[in-house]
Amino acid sequence: MTVPEQQLRDALTAFMAASATRDAGKIGAALNRVLELEHRLGPDAPERLRHFLERRSYQKALDFLNAGH
Repeated sequence: MTVPEQQLRDALTAFMAASATRDAGKIGAALNRVLELEHRLGPDAPERLRHFLERRSYQKALDFLNAGH
């Protein structure tokens, strides 16, 4: 897993945790971080990961990263 993918995994984890609290401020900040990191992924990022992110399937993206892909 590349450093950007590790950062994205951490950001997705924070987003999921923020979503569970239903705190709009935390959710917005975490989502902005996810989007920033999504745009910084290199062209060699896995196509399936890009698919999940483009469709905002963040839990699936997190599961994909946690599976070691």
